[in-house]
Amino acid sequence: MGGNKRKGDGQSGGGKDKKSRTDNPKAKYLPGGFPIDPKMRGVIISCTRGRENQAGNEAIDLLSEYSQRLYGSELDAVEVDQEEEESIEDAIQREIAEMKKPKTGKKFVSLLTGTDCVVFIQIRDDRIDPSKLCHYLLKDLFESGHKRTRYCQRFVPVTETAYANMSDIEAVAGRVLGHFFHGEDQKATTFKVIPKIRHNNKVDRDLLLRMLASIVGQKGSHKVELEKPEQVILVEVIKSICFISVVRDYDLLRKYNIQSVFEESQKPAEERGSAKSKPKADTTEETKSTEVEKDQTEAKETQEKPVEAEKSAENAPADDNEKETGEVAPTASAE
Repeated sequence: MGGNKRKGDGQSGGGKDKKSRTDNPKAKYLPGGFPIDPKMRGVIISCTRGRENQAGNEAIDLLSEYSQRLYGSELDAVEVDQEEEESIEDAIQREIAEMKKPKTGKKFVSLLTGTDCVVFIQIRDDRIDPSKLCHYLLKDLFESGHKRTRYCQRFVPVTETAYANMSDIEAVAGRVLGHFFHGEDQKATTFKVIPKIRHNNKVDRDLLLRMLASIVGQKGSHKVELEKPEQVILVEVIKSICFISVVRDYDLLRKYNIQSVFEESQKPAEERGSAKSKPKADTTEETKSTEVEKDQTEAKETQEKPVEAEKSAENAPADDNEKETGEVAPTASAE
């Protein structure tokens, strides 16, 4: 009937969604389609339930501002005076820089994950390091005492994504962890692994932990440290994709939770980061407490300890199908 013609399917969701900068092409054509693919880089944003689009826009604004502050002219177009003589090396470097510039003009794009309270911000500019950017952003918010967000609650950088199977995860983890732990001038450091698995029952947490510890231990004398590790390996599995990153100052920056960072920044300087003020549970995650039993065959330094449980908040995702874990160290020291 002429009066019942369908309007553009891409406009589903009402007028508010039309203003969103969400780039989710698969979702337009495949019901329940997952727009995140392997070899992507970006930031996982935890946010208020039902405000995923707003959180995506808010995160893009904040990440854009801080990337410009961090990288400055490096992200601007490379201009060369044609009248000046240009060496072959300079010409090659200029061409490489031009190739790395995002072709679409968008450095950050918001992708809905189909999971409540979770948005993925893809970084399309290879010159931007997700871990470095998130650390810079949160450190500045911590020192300035400004919250700057209304919907976003947690920023987790993602160095690279992989299909959620052990062989693909191992290949990507080898590249990511090699960069952070196996550099030529890399000194011995301490680390722990924090896995989180949602909407996936095929990835075995214990195997994942052992594999990551084994990769770290391939070079150097790095050690597992539960209390105050220098680096934390974050591994999140959402549906069919695994997200991997390595972060610094994880406890100081309150598990990269902006609300907790803001609350910490309001305390007297002598109390910040002290034992008196332990990180609060993330307000966007519901986790169960985990306790790993003592392995009688392992040495004392490789014992697993009970870990701190994270409690859910009012706006936290509460999906009974989510398989989430607390913070644990691998079952063996990576030495």
